Amino acid sequence: MLNAYLLGPGGSNYVMLETAIAFAEKGYEVYVDSVIIKSRRDLLDLASFFGVKQSEVVDISIGEPRCKPLLIINTSGDALSGTGDVMYIHYPSFLNHTVYYPGLTGISRFLGDIYSLVNASLFPLIKRRVRLFIANSKFTANFLRELLSVDPIIINPPVNLDDILEKQVLDLAEREKRVITVARISPEKHPELAVYLAYLLKKYKVPTVLAGAFSSHNKPLYDELVELSVKMNVDDYFEIKTNISREELIELYRRSIAYVHITPKEHFGISIVEAMAAGTPVIIPKNSGSWIDIAREDVKIAIPYCSLKEVKCYIKALLANPQLWGLLSASGRARAIELNRRSFRDKIYEVVKPLIGIKMKKTAILRE
Repeated sequence: MLNAYLLGPGGSNYVMLETAIAFAEKGYEVYVDSVIIKSRRDLLDLASFFGVKQSEVVDISIGEPRCKPLLIINTSGDALSGTGDVMYIHYPSFLNHTVYYPGLTGISRFLGDIYSLVNASLFPLIKRRVRLFIANSKFTANFLRELLSVDPIIINPPVNLDDILEKQVLDLAEREKRVITVARISPEKHPELAVYLAYLLKKYKVPTVLAGAFSSHNKPLYDELVELSVKMNVDDYFEIKTNISREELIELYRRSIAYVHITPKEHFGISIVEAMAAGTPVIIPKNSGSWIDIAREDVKIAIPYCSLKEVKCYIKALLANPQLWGLLSASGRARAIELNRRSFRDKIYEVVKPLIGIKMKKTAILRE
C-alpha cells in the first residue's frame, strides 16, 4: 500500500484490479478502496499502466459502498490496509523487512523498521478477522506456515499477456544485442545490481537496460545509479528507462536477447512472466519464489543464478548457442501462458465464492 503511494504502482495494485474484474464479471457490485485511487481517472490510468482495457473496469466503483458489503478482500496483504475477510499475501509484511530486503540502509532501513513494527503489532488483530488466507507463491506460503501455522491456498498473481502474445516472437538473430531487467527504482529492489551487471557484460559489448516505475521520492537513488554507472565507466552500456509506456516495455522484452531479474529473494516476479511470454529467455535468482513457482525449478524454462558473474557466463552461452536460446524461448513462453490473468480470475472467484454464500444482494469491496 505505502510503496504504491510513495514509489509507484506495483504487483498488489494489479492483483486488486484483476480481482475486482473477476467479481464484476460475475455480476457482483464491486468497490475498490485504495490510497492511490480517488477518482475514475485514477482507476483508468492504473488500468492503462497494466495494459488493462478501460471497458474491463467500467463497472467497478470507487470508495466504500453505502451498505455493508458481503465480503472485503485485502489484496495488498498489508495490515495497514485494514481488515478483510480474505487476505491475499504477496509476502508477510509483518516480518522484519530485512528478511526480504537485507540491503536497505540509512533512512530506508529506519522506515522499514517502523513499517515492520507497525505491521507486526497490527497483524494479530487483523488475523482474527481473516476467514481465508491466500498466498501468491509457495515461497510466501512457507513463511506463513512456519511463522503463523496458517496453511494458505496458493494462487499465483495474474499476469496480463494479451498484448504480448498477439505479437510474433522474434528469433535471436532478429534481436538487438541487449539485456533487459525490470525493477522499480526503489532501494528494496536493489537497482544498483543492474549497474554491476552492465559492468560485467560490457566485456561482451552487451548493453543493459533497466526499466521501472519511478517516483520523485526516489530521485536521490536515481541520481546515485547514474553516478555509479559513470564511476564504473559503463554509462555508455547502461540505460535507465523510467515510467515508460506499456507498448515500449513490450518492445524491450521482444527485442532483447535475455531478461535478467536482479532482485534477490523476491516472492514472484510478474516481469519475469511477461518476458517469457515474449519468448525472451530469463535468468533469475535461485533464492527466489520465481525459481520455485514460475520456473518450477526446471532449467529448460529458466536459468537460475547465484551471482552476477554466473549471469555473465550464461549470457555468453546464450549468444554462442542459438539452439539453447531457442529451447528456453519456446518453453518459457509455454509456461508463461499457464500463468495468464484469466486463469487467476477463475481461481480467485472459485476459492472465495463459498465465503459469500447465497444472498440476493451482491456487493463486494476490494481493499488495497
